[in-house]
Amino acid sequence: MAEALVQVAPQVYLYPADDTPDRVQPNVGVLVAGGKTVLIDAGNSPRHARRVALALDAIQANPPTYVIYTHSHWDHVFGGQAYGAPAIAHEQCRRTLMEMASRPWSNLYIQEEIQRNPARETTLRAMQKAVEEWRHFRILVPEITLSKRMHVFLDGLTLDIEHVGGAHAADSVVVRVPEARVIFVSDCYYPPPMHLRKPEDGLDKAMIDSLLDDAYDVYIDGHGKPRTRDEFAALAENERMQMNGSR
Repeated sequence: MAEALVQVAPQVYLYPADDTPDRVQPNVGVLVAGGKTVLIDAGNSPRHARRVALALDAIQANPPTYVIYTHSHWDHVFGGQAYGAPAIAHEQCRRTLMEMASRPWSNLYIQEEIQRNPARETTLRAMQKAVEEWRHFRILVPEITLSKRMHVFLDGLTLDIEHVGGAHAADSVVVRVPEARVIFVSDCYYPPPMHLRKPEDGLDKAMIDSLLDDAYDVYIDGHGKPRTRDEFAALAENERMQMNGSR
Protein backbone atom coordinates (compact mmCIF):
# COMPACT_ATOMS: atom_id res chain seq x y z
CA MET A 1 0.00 0.00 0.00
CA ALA A 2 1.38 3.41 -0.94
CA GLU A 3 2.01 5.72 1.99
CA ALA A 4 4.34 8.37 0.55
CA LEU A 5 4.62 10.64 -2.45
CA VAL A 6 7.00 9.76 -5.26
CA GLN A 7 8.62 12.68 -7.06
CA VAL A 8 8.47 12.26 -10.85
CA ALA A 9 9.72 15.72 -11.86
CA PRO A 10 10.47 19.05 -10.15
CA GLN A 11 7.29 20.14 -8.32
CA VAL A 12 5.41 17.06 -9.58
CA TYR A 13 4.64 14.09 -7.35
CA LEU A 14 2.56 10.94 -7.45
CA TYR A 15 0.69 9.17 -4.68
CA PRO A 16 0.87 5.75 -6.36
CA ALA A 17 -2.12 3.46 -6.73
CA ASP A 18 -2.28 0.39 -4.55
CA ASP A 19 -1.88 -2.41 -7.08
CA THR A 20 -4.01 -4.86 -5.07
CA PRO A 21 -6.64 -5.74 -7.73
CA ASP A 22 -9.76 -5.56 -5.58
CA ARG A 23 -8.91 -2.12 -4.19
CA VAL A 24 -9.56 -0.33 -7.53
CA GLN A 25 -7.40 2.56 -6.43
CA PRO A 26 -6.09 5.23 -8.82
CA ASN A 27 -2.90 7.22 -8.93
CA VAL A 28 -3.27 10.70 -7.46
CA GLY A 29 -1.09 13.36 -9.03
CA VAL A 30 0.25 16.18 -6.87
CA LEU A 31 1.57 19.52 -8.17
CA VAL A 32 3.21 21.85 -5.64
CA ALA A 33 4.26 25.36 -6.66
CA GLY A 34 4.20 28.84 -5.19
CA GLY A 35 2.58 27.72 -1.95
CA LYS A 36 -0.29 26.08 -3.83
CA THR A 37 -1.14 22.41 -4.26
CA VAL A 38 -3.24 20.93 -7.04
CA LEU A 39 -4.33 17.29 -7.15
CA ILE A 40 -4.98 15.25 -10.27
CA ASP A 41 -7.88 13.03 -9.16
CA ALA A 42 -9.22 12.67 -5.66
CA GLY A 43 -8.84 9.00 -4.75
CA ASN A 44 -11.47 6.31 -4.38
CA SER A 45 -12.81 7.24 -0.94
CA PRO A 46 -12.46 9.66 1.95
CA ARG A 47 -10.15 7.11 3.59
CA HIS A 48 -7.87 7.12 0.53
CA ALA A 49 -7.97 10.92 0.48
CA ARG A 50 -6.91 11.10 4.13
CA ARG A 51 -3.81 9.06 3.28
CA VAL A 52 -3.01 11.46 0.45
CA ALA A 53 -3.42 14.39 2.87
CA LEU A 54 -0.96 12.80 5.31
CA ALA A 55 1.54 12.37 2.46
CA LEU A 56 1.13 16.08 1.63
CA ASP A 57 1.89 16.94 5.25
CA ALA A 58 5.06 14.86 5.06
CA ILE A 59 6.49 17.15 2.35
CA GLN A 60 5.02 20.25 4.03
CA ALA A 61 2.73 20.96 1.09
CA ASN A 62 -0.27 23.18 1.69
CA PRO A 63 -3.78 21.71 1.49
CA PRO A 64 -5.10 21.48 -2.08
CA THR A 65 -6.22 24.63 -3.83
CA TYR A 66 -7.99 22.59 -6.54
CA VAL A 67 -8.71 18.97 -7.33
CA ILE A 68 -8.89 18.12 -11.03
CA TYR A 69 -11.13 15.17 -11.90
CA THR A 70 -9.84 13.37 -14.98
CA HIS A 71 -13.25 11.73 -15.43
CA SER A 72 -16.36 10.81 -13.47
CA HIS A 73 -15.65 7.18 -12.54
CA TRP A 74 -16.14 6.61 -8.83
CA ASP A 75 -12.59 5.53 -8.02
CA HIS A 76 -11.25 8.90 -9.22
CA VAL A 77 -13.78 11.15 -7.45
CA PHE A 78 -15.15 9.55 -4.28
CA GLY A 79 -12.33 11.07 -2.20
CA GLY A 80 -13.20 14.61 -3.28
CA GLN A 81 -15.18 15.61 -0.22
CA ALA A 82 -12.19 15.18 2.10
CA TYR A 83 -9.98 18.00 0.79
CA GLY A 84 -12.11 21.10 1.27
CA ALA A 85 -11.13 22.33 -2.20
CA PRO A 86 -13.20 22.97 -5.33
CA ALA A 87 -13.06 20.44 -8.15
CA ILE A 88 -12.33 21.16 -11.81
CA ALA A 89 -13.66 18.84 -14.52
CA HIS A 90 -15.26 18.61 -17.93
CA GLU A 91 -18.85 19.86 -18.07
CA GLN A 92 -20.14 16.36 -18.83
CA CYS A 93 -18.34 15.09 -15.72
CA ARG A 94 -20.25 17.68 -13.70
CA ARG A 95 -23.59 16.51 -15.14
CA THR A 96 -22.78 12.88 -14.43
CA LEU A 97 -21.69 13.58 -10.86
CA MET A 98 -24.73 15.72 -10.15
CA GLU A 99 -26.88 12.72 -11.02
CA MET A 100 -24.68 10.37 -8.97
CA ALA A 101 -24.78 12.77 -6.01
CA SER A 102 -28.58 12.52 -5.91
CA ARG A 103 -28.52 8.79 -5.20
CA PRO A 104 -29.11 7.45 -1.66
CA TRP A 105 -25.63 5.99 -1.15
CA SER A 106 -25.54 3.24 1.46
CA ASN A 107 -24.76 -0.46 1.69
CA LEU A 108 -28.46 -1.18 1.16
CA TYR A 109 -28.52 0.94 -1.99
CA ILE A 110 -25.49 -0.88 -3.36
CA GLN A 111 -27.12 -4.24 -2.69
CA GLU A 112 -30.20 -3.06 -4.56
CA GLU A 113 -28.01 -1.86 -7.44
CA ILE A 114 -26.36 -5.28 -7.66
CA GLN A 115 -29.80 -6.85 -7.93
CA ARG A 116 -30.81 -4.41 -10.65
CA ASN A 117 -27.56 -4.72 -12.61
CA PRO A 118 -25.62 -7.92 -11.82
CA ALA A 119 -23.00 -7.09 -14.45
CA ARG A 120 -21.77 -4.29 -12.19
CA GLU A 121 -21.39 -6.43 -9.08
CA THR A 122 -17.58 -6.48 -9.11
CA THR A 123 -17.42 -2.69 -9.38
CA LEU A 124 -20.09 -2.14 -6.75
CA ARG A 125 -18.41 -4.55 -4.32
CA ALA A 126 -15.12 -2.68 -4.76
CA MET A 127 -16.94 0.59 -4.09
CA GLN A 128 -18.48 -0.89 -0.97
CA LYS A 129 -15.07 -2.02 0.25
CA ALA A 130 -13.45 1.35 -0.39
CA VAL A 131 -15.98 3.52 1.45
CA GLU A 132 -15.92 2.52 5.09
CA GLU A 133 -18.86 4.65 6.18
CA TRP A 134 -21.72 6.08 4.13
CA ARG A 135 -23.57 8.26 6.65
CA HIS A 136 -21.54 11.39 5.94
CA PHE A 137 -20.48 10.48 2.44
CA ARG A 138 -21.17 12.92 -0.36
CA ILE A 139 -19.92 13.37 -3.90
CA LEU A 140 -18.09 16.63 -4.47
CA VAL A 141 -19.58 18.00 -7.69
CA PRO A 142 -17.18 20.15 -9.75
CA GLU A 143 -17.62 23.89 -9.31
CA ILE A 144 -15.37 24.80 -12.24
CA THR A 145 -15.87 23.23 -15.67
CA LEU A 146 -14.38 23.29 -19.13
CA SER A 147 -15.89 22.40 -22.49
CA LYS A 148 -12.66 21.85 -24.40
CA ARG A 149 -9.61 23.41 -22.72
CA MET A 150 -8.57 25.29 -19.60
CA HIS A 151 -5.28 26.56 -18.19
CA VAL A 152 -4.45 26.76 -14.49
CA PHE A 153 -1.35 28.80 -13.66
CA LEU A 154 0.81 28.13 -10.64
CA ASP A 155 4.17 29.69 -9.81
CA GLY A 156 6.40 28.27 -12.55
CA LEU A 157 3.91 25.63 -13.69
CA THR A 158 1.14 25.66 -16.28
CA LEU A 159 -1.60 23.03 -16.13
CA ASP A 160 -3.11 22.57 -19.57
CA ILE A 161 -6.36 20.63 -19.13
CA GLU A 162 -7.87 19.26 -22.35
CA HIS A 163 -11.01 17.24 -22.98
CA VAL A 164 -10.16 14.14 -25.05
CA GLY A 165 -13.10 11.80 -24.34
CA GLY A 166 -12.59 8.18 -25.35
CA ALA A 167 -14.29 4.81 -25.02
CA HIS A 168 -13.47 4.46 -21.33
CA ALA A 169 -15.21 7.68 -20.32
CA ALA A 170 -16.63 10.31 -22.63
CA ASP A 171 -15.77 13.05 -20.14
CA SER A 172 -12.04 12.22 -19.89
CA VAL A 173 -9.50 15.01 -19.73
CA VAL A 174 -5.70 14.93 -19.82
CA VAL A 175 -3.50 17.33 -17.87
CA ARG A 176 -0.25 18.51 -19.43
CA VAL A 177 2.45 20.16 -17.36
CA PRO A 178 4.84 21.46 -20.04
CA GLU A 179 7.49 22.98 -17.77
CA ALA A 180 7.91 19.61 -16.03
CA ARG A 181 7.54 17.64 -19.30
CA VAL A 182 4.85 15.49 -17.64
CA ILE A 183 1.40 14.54 -18.94
CA PHE A 184 -1.34 12.91 -16.86
CA VAL A 185 -3.36 10.79 -19.30
CA SER A 186 -5.40 8.91 -16.67
CA ASP A 187 -7.70 6.23 -18.15
CA CYS A 188 -8.54 7.94 -21.44
CA TYR A 189 -6.94 5.25 -23.62
CA TYR A 190 -8.35 2.30 -21.65
CA PRO A 191 -11.14 0.12 -23.08
CA PRO A 192 -14.70 0.63 -21.82
CA PRO A 193 -15.49 -0.33 -18.19
CA MET A 194 -15.79 -4.07 -17.61
CA HIS A 195 -19.60 -4.18 -17.54
CA LEU A 196 -19.70 -2.49 -20.98
CA ARG A 197 -16.68 -4.16 -22.54
CA LYS A 198 -16.88 -6.43 -25.57
CA PRO A 199 -14.34 -9.17 -26.37
CA GLU A 200 -12.85 -7.14 -29.21
CA ASP A 201 -12.31 -4.01 -27.09
CA GLY A 202 -8.73 -3.11 -26.29
CA LEU A 203 -6.53 -0.10 -25.71
CA ASP A 204 -7.37 2.94 -27.81
CA LYS A 205 -4.40 3.03 -30.19
CA ALA A 206 -5.53 6.23 -31.91
CA MET A 207 -5.79 7.97 -28.53
CA ILE A 208 -2.29 6.85 -27.57
CA ASP A 209 -0.90 8.08 -30.90
CA SER A 210 -2.66 11.42 -30.51
CA LEU A 211 -1.05 12.00 -27.11
CA LEU A 212 2.51 11.27 -28.17
CA ASP A 213 4.49 14.48 -28.09
CA ASP A 214 8.22 15.13 -27.97
CA ALA A 215 7.52 17.89 -25.44
CA TYR A 216 6.71 15.29 -22.75
CA ASP A 217 9.00 12.72 -21.18
CA VAL A 218 6.76 11.21 -18.49
CA TYR A 219 3.30 9.74 -19.08
CA ILE A 220 1.16 8.95 -16.03
CA ASP A 221 -2.01 6.95 -16.43
CA GLY A 222 -4.76 6.29 -13.93
CA HIS A 223 -3.52 3.08 -12.37
CA GLY A 224 -0.08 2.06 -13.64
CA LYS A 225 3.48 3.18 -13.04
CA PRO A 226 4.82 6.27 -14.84
CA ARG A 227 6.08 5.55 -18.35
CA THR A 228 8.57 7.18 -20.64
CA ARG A 229 7.29 8.46 -23.98
CA ASP A 230 8.75 5.41 -25.73
CA GLU A 231 7.11 3.05 -23.24
CA PHE A 232 3.78 4.78 -23.75
CA ALA A 233 4.14 4.55 -27.54
CA ALA A 234 4.93 0.84 -27.21
CA LEU A 235 1.48 0.25 -25.71
CA ALA A 236 -0.13 1.08 -29.06
CA GLU A 237 2.41 -0.95 -31.02
CA ASN A 238 1.93 -3.99 -28.78
CA GLU A 239 -1.84 -3.67 -29.20
CA ARG A 240 -1.45 -3.62 -32.99
CA MET A 241 0.76 -6.70 -32.91
CA GLN A 242 -1.72 -8.58 -30.74
CA MET A 243 -4.60 -7.67 -33.07
CA ASN A 244 -2.63 -8.77 -36.12
CA GLY A 245 -1.66 -12.01 -34.42
CA SER A 246 -5.28 -12.83 -33.60
CA ARG A 247 -6.40 -12.57 -37.21
